[in-house]
Amino acid sequence: MNKNRSKIRLAFFGLWFVVLSPLSAQNGAVPEGEISGGYDNNGKAIVSIIPFTGENEAAASFNQAVTEAVVSLRKYSPRQVSAETVQAAGVRTPTDMPPVRELVPGVRYALTGGVYPGNHEGEYYLQLWLWDMINSTMIYTDDLVYQNIDEGLESLPGLVEWLFSHIVETAVAKEPEKAREDKLIAVGLRSGVSGRWYTNPDESASGANALVYEGGFFVSAFLHPLLSIQGEMNFTFDSLVYRGITDTDRGKGYNPVLANENYTSFSLMFPFIVKANFKTGHFRLAPFAGVYAFVPLGEASYRMNPPEEKDSFSQSVSAPFGYTLGFEAATPCGPGMVLADIRYAGDFGAVTIHDSTDVTYRRSILSVTLGYAFGFITLKK
Repeated sequence: MNKNRSKIRLAFFGLWFVVLSPLSAQNGAVPEGEISGGYDNNGKAIVSIIPFTGENEAAASFNQAVTEAVVSLRKYSPRQVSAETVQAAGVRTPTDMPPVRELVPGVRYALTGGVYPGNHEGEYYLQLWLWDMINSTMIYTDDLVYQNIDEGLESLPGLVEWLFSHIVETAVAKEPEKAREDKLIAVGLRSGVSGRWYTNPDESASGANALVYEGGFFVSAFLHPLLSIQGEMNFTFDSLVYRGITDTDRGKGYNPVLANENYTSFSLMFPFIVKANFKTGHFRLAPFAGVYAFVPLGEASYRMNPPEEKDSFSQSVSAPFGYTLGFEAATPCGPGMVLADIRYAGDFGAVTIHDSTDVTYRRSILSVTLGYAFGFITLKK
């Protein structure tokens, strides 16, 4: 095609945008950014293809071929506008002007074009315009010259790719999910099961064990985003069971049977722990260590079976303290945090139940619990 004519056309387009664009804005043009969609469910930009003007048969062929070429780019979703739709809208859409928004609502880009006679006999050219429909501005225009329509159709995908290569896409940064802020103070409940091993000072290994319940509440405070302290009050109990042979006839005749001696006592534990807090994704992981004090509640109940004997005995503690260490994992859930922890604890002193023989034991404890905590006062970073 004649290069001078292309330069004149481009100069005319530039003049049109400089002079007429402000006028169209004053005459009720849609403000920039009013169209907020323009993408299909697969995230592809929708491209509206307006029927091409000019030689009817050639225009129809190019119109269909352009649609296929846009599909092959794999980034766009073409939508053909039928000639009937244009006629029903009662609007005239010059190929060198952006389509009116009423004709192509909700699209991101639009293609217009036309087939025109060339400078030489038997020569034709296809002119295409690519429009940004957010602000109705031209992205790029170009043409291809052909003598045989098959040659034109063969060159068309290259022209379409060339036009769309001038789209400057601004990546829309996905707003990061707002991280849950740590709270200065947290109050919560925890409960679970506790495996316990009871060892007499004269034993090298535990002589009895039990699986019991423990639970209570806690208060934690952050001294630093990576460091917190926690105080707890937990209710729990011990079930000390000895199994052995006894004479149920009590001297009237030897009648040995397997009997269970069960000492049950309740207590409160008051752990004080220090946690190191590390965040990974939605989880907060916290190894911890600390000490605890414990207070027996009342007397220890005694039961032998058989024979069915019941009694209760006072109890005392040589040193009502111990140590604990463990690991906690927490994640946001609803208005608070769900927590899970596993911990080991061991008594410093021994518990003595003052029956006829003074039963003495020291505890080793392995606990697994779940909990929920509510936070108060946002921690300043």
